[in-house]
Amino acid sequence: MGEHISFSNAEGQVLRLFLERPRRLISRPQMQESLGGVAGESFDRAMDVRISRLRTKLGEDPKNPSLIKTIYGAGYIFLGDVHWE
Repeated sequence: MGEHISFSNAEGQVLRLFLERPRRLISRPQMQESLGGVAGESFDRAMDVRISRLRTKLGEDPKNPSLIKTIYGAGYIFLGDVHWE
């Protein structure tokens, strides 16, 4: 069996959003709409922290992430393969 990783509720919401839209760009406004939150610097910073924590828990290299890519000025894209059973 695989390793068990615990996620906070906020991290789990972001991960679920990525898993529902694999290999598709998700803009910050789309994230805000899907996850709730008020636009602005505090939402952006909170999202940056959630993405950073997700990357760490998923074993990503912070200098060269391969699973969750930042597309500067546009948003994020989850590059993992997702198979629902």
